[in-house]
Amino acid sequence: MSAKSLKIDSLDLDLENPRIRLATGQRDAMQKIINEQKIKLINLAESIAEKEFSPIDRCLVVRSHLRSGHFIVLEGNRRVLAAKLLKNPALVRDLEMLEAHRKRLEKSAAAFNVKLVEPVDCYEVSDRTEGVEWIKQRHSGEAEGRGIVSWSAIAVSRFKGRDAALQALDFVVAHADLTEDQGDLIEAKFPLTTLDRLLSTPDVRTAIGFELLGGKLQTELPAEEALKPLRRIVIDLAEKKKPSPI
Repeated sequence: MSAKSLKIDSLDLDLENPRIRLATGQRDAMQKIINEQKIKLINLAESIAEKEFSPIDRCLVVRSHLRSGHFIVLEGNRRVLAAKLLKNPALVRDLEMLEAHRKRLEKSAAAFNVKLVEPVDCYEVSDRTEGVEWIKQRHSGEAEGRGIVSWSAIAVSRFKGRDAALQALDFVVAHADLTEDQGDLIEAKFPLTTLDRLLSTPDVRTAIGFELLGGKLQTELPAEEALKPLRRIVIDLAEKKKPSPI
């Protein structure tokens, strides 16, 4: 395998793209993706026009045996089609789509600077079989860590910012002397939104001795006393029990 920097026009959509039924040609593949993706493709095109391609992902390609100098896109067909539509507005007018979607694409195409996304960062595999193994790893779930592991609700909350529920949860995890099993339950699928609803209720906060000031949980209780009700609530939620009465 090797890294490639390729022109958009040298990238061919995969006629065997799993998102669509087998396509008869490039135009048919375009139309099928447009029909299948609908507004998602429009949103993607607008994002590319505004922010360029994501620097995290490269397209996975294999050399075409039918068109000299062309590469078939095994992974990244949506991105490539969006870029083709932005680069060539005539395609937007030629393909079938909702008029509202057409107008949005034409507006994005008018502001699109192809130099910001071209050449396209790609990675060439030797054949389709080799590419399928990588694609399977990406799109077939976590595969016990071999694929893409989705963020838990806790990880998402940490990324967005430490809200009151996450403050309480991290406080419990750090200081409540949990068992290994309890810690695993919390990290896996903890109902953070339920804890957030509880802590957003003034009566609950009053009952456990906390205030919410400027988005921060605060208490005048000693840490050991403050920890007891939070620990009970967190463990009940982690074990899918109705939280004990405060």
